[in-house]
Amino acid sequence: MKLTCKSQELLNRIIDSGQSSYRLPPAGIPLVGRVAAGVPIEAVEDKDCLSLNSLFGSSDEIFALEVAGDSMIDADIHNGDYVICRKRCTANDGELVVAIVDNDNATLKRFYKEKKLARLEPANENYQPIYSDNCRIEAVVIGLLRKL
Repeated sequence: MKLTCKSQELLNRIIDSGQSSYRLPPAGIPLVGRVAAGVPIEAVEDKDCLSLNSLFGSSDEIFALEVAGDSMIDADIHNGDYVICRKRCTANDGELVVAIVDNDNATLKRFYKEKKLARLEPANENYQPIYSDNCRIEAVVIGLLRKL
């Protein structure tokens, strides 16, 4: 990774000033407390750090995908959202999965096991379920990120 010019200047100033105890802030966003979405609660500042690792773990099994399309809109998953996934080759009925259909087509759907087929169910009435006897589960969805 290459530092930007401003980052390199700041790093050089810190090194030159002898601030050897300087530590970079942890990767994440300051978490400063809670806010009620119902009855108001006492405003108490509580400093912490919110990161994807603190929410979902830092295992090699965890990854994110950007959502493209609107087939899961009724599950409140929108085009441009990010789903956080855990690698897994099996899924329970009703779980949101990333599945590979016909060896090369990836899709995000709810998984249901039927007699000899997998049913991949969209959450948008404009789309039909996908029935496949050639479906491979790659991951289950464990989180969702959205920029407002």
